[in-house]
Amino acid sequence: MQLTPLVRGVAAGAAALALAAAPAEREAAGDGEVTVRGAYYKERSTRVAQPMIDGRFEVADGGELAVHALLDSISSASVAAGAAGQAFNENRVEVGGSYVHRIRTVRVGGGGRVSNEPDYKSVFLHLRGELELADQNTIVALNLAGGRDEVSNAGAQNEMMPERIEGVLYTSLGSVSVSQVLSPVLVGQLTYDLVHLDGFQENPYRSVAAGGDLVAERVPETRNRHAAQAALRGFVARTRSTIVGSYRFYADDWGVIGHTPELRLVQQIVPDLDLHLRYRYHHQSKADFYRVVYDSADPAVERWLTDDDKLSKLTTHTVGGKLDVGLALLGFRGGYLAGARVQATFEYITQSTHYGNAVEAEMAFSVPFDY
Repeated sequence: MQLTPLVRGVAAGAAALALAAAPAEREAAGDGEVTVRGAYYKERSTRVAQPMIDGRFEVADGGELAVHALLDSISSASVAAGAAGQAFNENRVEVGGSYVHRIRTVRVGGGGRVSNEPDYKSVFLHLRGELELADQNTIVALNLAGGRDEVSNAGAQNEMMPERIEGVLYTSLGSVSVSQVLSPVLVGQLTYDLVHLDGFQENPYRSVAAGGDLVAERVPETRNRHAAQAALRGFVARTRSTIVGSYRFYADDWGVIGHTPELRLVQQIVPDLDLHLRYRYHHQSKADFYRVVYDSADPAVERWLTDDDKLSKLTTHTVGGKLDVGLALLGFRGGYLAGARVQATFEYITQSTHYGNAVEAEMAFSVPFDY
């Protein structure tokens, strides 16, 4: 799987866009930023390489436009992914955008994204509103979103699954959050999310051991997911450190309950050089109907069948770091690169599932500009 030419092409296009959008001969009408990223994920049987490009542009008075595009290149030998233990490759393309407009103390906007891969097509739309209160010390935000996904087993590359399996999944999301400045160096936030899923939620490639045979996975058509999160962000001026702590509680009507505390440290080493450190712990209970092996495949005895590791009792630990470097530190004092930044991220994830441990890495290059 060779993506280097693609990443180079995206990077070159981003740089050209930034330079073309900011001619120095005239007064700037707004500002923006282009970011090129390359992400990589690897676990025991799956590898994902993901080049992407993001753009942010000021438009009109108080308006901001954001656009993005990405390509997932997935290589896997997972039976659940449809390859029956043999390596396969699949690409996913996604494009999206959003617009937010400020009207005094209110910000309103919305956007959407579409993605396409051989066995999964998705459309997702969202609306967002923010209200600033008490001289911007309190911000209340509301998000509403909905999506439609078409799922199939079109990615099967052998004759073990001759029957066509397909379905449609609808997603509805509502989220409300409150951010509060508690002191000049401390900010708190509370968030509640509700997600309702309705439709086809099975993995069309997954077979479950039941009644001495392998049968297709069966799960409920609806699922209600609740999540509440509390976070604190504090700045320690003496050491130039920012500390972020959060805790997220999750519960759904399939019986899964999750706890996710997380701690982050952002340390300024010198101006234009920051080190980010992160630790995340996640533990969840299994779904009520999850089994590794079922005694019966009869729907009258076992209505639902799944051995999906993501619905099992599991624990993960994520440890990682990011280095954020401003090019001004490297001697770029003028021109467009003076405000550019390079970020390098690496994370290691331990997982108590058969997927094994995983690594994530990302490189990002951001260029701000005026136009």
